[in-house]
Amino acid sequence: MTADKEKLGDHNLVAAMPFGIIRLDVRKAQNLIIEIGRGNARSRASELTQSVICTLVNAAIIVQANDAACKLADFNREQLLSEPLATILTEDACRTISNDLLDLFGGSSGTSSEGRLLRPGKEGLSVVLNLWLAEGGDFPDSVYLGITNISGRVTSEQMRDDLQSKLAHAGRIAMLGEMTASIAHEVNQPLGSIIASAEAGLRWLDRTEPDLAEVKALLERIAGSGRRAAEIVAAMRSMARNKKAERELVSVNMIIDEAIVILRSDLVKRQISLRLDLASELPEVSVDRTQILQVIVNLALNAAQAMSDGEAWNRTLLIRTRRDSETTIIVEVSDSGPGVDPNVGEKLFESFYTTKQTGIGMGLAISRAIVEAHGSKIEFQSSPHLGAHFSFRLPLPSKSGLHDGIHG
Repeated sequence: MTADKEKLGDHNLVAAMPFGIIRLDVRKAQNLIIEIGRGNARSRASELTQSVICTLVNAAIIVQANDAACKLADFNREQLLSEPLATILTEDACRTISNDLLDLFGGSSGTSSEGRLLRPGKEGLSVVLNLWLAEGGDFPDSVYLGITNISGRVTSEQMRDDLQSKLAHAGRIAMLGEMTASIAHEVNQPLGSIIASAEAGLRWLDRTEPDLAEVKALLERIAGSGRRAAEIVAAMRSMARNKKAERELVSVNMIIDEAIVILRSDLVKRQISLRLDLASELPEVSVDRTQILQVIVNLALNAAQAMSDGEAWNRTLLIRTRRDSETTIIVEVSDSGPGVDPNVGEKLFESFYTTKQTGIGMGLAISRAIVEAHGSKIEFQSSPHLGAHFSFRLPLPSKSGLHDGIHG
């Protein structure tokens, strides 16, 4: 009788827990890790192929699940028992659990990570996944998986991200409003060229002997001006669109090219020369393209305004990119203006703080929030009468990551 009660000990404990607990038979998973020679090497799942990860998670079999776990996974107990763990996990969560199993079999006392449960016909559920070995219990070949619902917390984070996206969008619209005259001039230039070239082409065609070579050259000029106008409109639309923050793999130098399209006319109006020092063959970065474009335009526009307001005689704006390390790329924006007053310092990045007569003082605050959301920060250095230097780093995606290229 005593032996029977001992055998039921772990079972009753699992059933009584208020959070989800699943017991896994991991003997096949252990054998698989031994076979691939990774059990003691503490290898990461990122080093494994997707097929091996699937095999590993499918080798962990669900042999017990309490009521809370069944409710979270939206399965009844009969459906879950004897099924592989992969049945209830998203692809990303399978990779995470593979990592955790490798750590667990490599000597870790327990692991904790975040993932999502697959639920039939429903949206995935955000959870914390805790793994630990059943050492000295009734089931020595088992691993326990604890599941805690964090969807409420994730919803709060999503609301925060949505608010930040809306604020960033408002900042872009305000910035475009400040540049309306320059943008109109930038669009009118290619349109004026198109009209002039078309009228000249008509005159060449009206001659007794039309000069087709001249007409062809004019048509090529029209096509070039049309492409230029299209580039300007595309850059404006990119800045003005209101979309959910979404990361993609993109060249930071291409983003700077877009920024120059937006800034060119304003720089000419302010008599500012532009220098570009863009490192070649830089790896792509995983960023929100529109938001990083906003940061670069904002930093450059602030530098241009500082130079024109400070009556600098040598007005030069420098934008530089370089590989800062094996894991980051650095973007630098420097000017030859009057510099930043030492008493201002960090106030530059505070909301509603501005040293200009116009503007509401949100541009740099929004830019800082965007860069921080990308895991970095804006740094600046300044010397009186020698200009200001702003920079920020962008992390390179992991070479081994399965789904490099997308946050919010």
